[in-house]
Amino acid sequence: MALIKQKDIEKLINVQSNTNTLCISIYLPTHRAGKETLNGMDSIAFKNQIRETRELLEKHDLSEAEIAAYLKPAEDLLNDNNFWRHQGEGLAVFITKGFSTYYTLPITMPTMVYVLDHFYFTPILPLLSQNGRYFILWLYREKVCFYEATIDKIRQIDISSIVPETMNKALKFDVKGHDQDFTHSNTTVNGTNIVHGPGASKSDEEYERVREFMLEIDNSMQQILHDATEPLILAGVDHYCSIYRNISKYKNIVPKNINMNEGQENINLLHEKAVAIMKPLMQQSHSDSLDRYQNVAGTGVTSENIATVAAEAVHGRVDTLFIAPSNPVWGTYDEKSATAVVHDQYQRGDHDLINLAAIKTISQGGKVFVSDYNGLSEAGEGVSVKALFRY
Repeated sequence: MALIKQKDIEKLINVQSNTNTLCISIYLPTHRAGKETLNGMDSIAFKNQIRETRELLEKHDLSEAEIAAYLKPAEDLLNDNNFWRHQGEGLAVFITKGFSTYYTLPITMPTMVYVLDHFYFTPILPLLSQNGRYFILWLYREKVCFYEATIDKIRQIDISSIVPETMNKALKFDVKGHDQDFTHSNTTVNGTNIVHGPGASKSDEEYERVREFMLEIDNSMQQILHDATEPLILAGVDHYCSIYRNISKYKNIVPKNINMNEGQENINLLHEKAVAIMKPLMQQSHSDSLDRYQNVAGTGVTSENIATVAAEAVHGRVDTLFIAPSNPVWGTYDEKSATAVVHDQYQRGDHDLINLAAIKTISQGGKVFVSDYNGLSEAGEGVSVKALFRY
């Protein structure tokens, strides 16, 4: 169950930039469990999406062989029964000639298909926005769990293949009972020889054992988090969380952790406690950024004009972007004139300029907030974008 990250979007952009073929973007709401899963309703809905994709491809005057080649990755997913038993709240599928990928998502997706000259990312922008996704790392002695969450949803991510399951497996030395009983052994951590057993106090030994375990976890988690920027909440015993916070290489750990003892393995309670931490932080970040915008609105460093915003985003000038859920705003960006033009209706080669502005802002280090997502919104009814420029 792969996470979708900024690097994945950059890869998709690179794929579409190196091909002159059509790009298919399929979005679908799905279900983790229940009658919808048992009755195969998600796969039936996806079959309808494939039918719609075919109709859109036919409008491009492609041969039957070309259409079949485009649709093969989708047909393969449709016929994979195991795939449909492991879904989240939403599914995103991206296909072009010689390339396909998919992501199961923790937020509900709209039912839509786009066949364009580029991939369509607008539905997944909430996950990449500042008020979107966060992570939870639940630190147990005998089990480590990792979660992807939003204000509304939480799902566990399987990390068993990269993170040691227990402290004993991670440290590879004998343990009798709990931390009170030890056999004599030595462990080397970062070049330092640590004595276990005679010669070391039990409190010192316990601290070093836990620290070793946390180091092992953090080193393993870098495979997932090395290029991530989302907030990470630590959960578990305060002592464990404190040690992990001090040794972790990840720079976006939330200051407050969730205190939960072993035996409290309740994902709904965990999510409730995480929301209590994250929602105020998201609201404060959103409010602070909006205040910055409003303080300089009308001075030449802000805009609500989508053509201007899209062009400035391409140039890397957008520091903070607010976007509101809306229908696509179709248009083109002209590299020679460095301007964007809005069209009343879609024309071949058009971008959704909101999508273009948001992706360019994120990829160049700017902040994007999705209005009316997770209960966060700002004034400006009828306005699809607000942009604060860097200069």
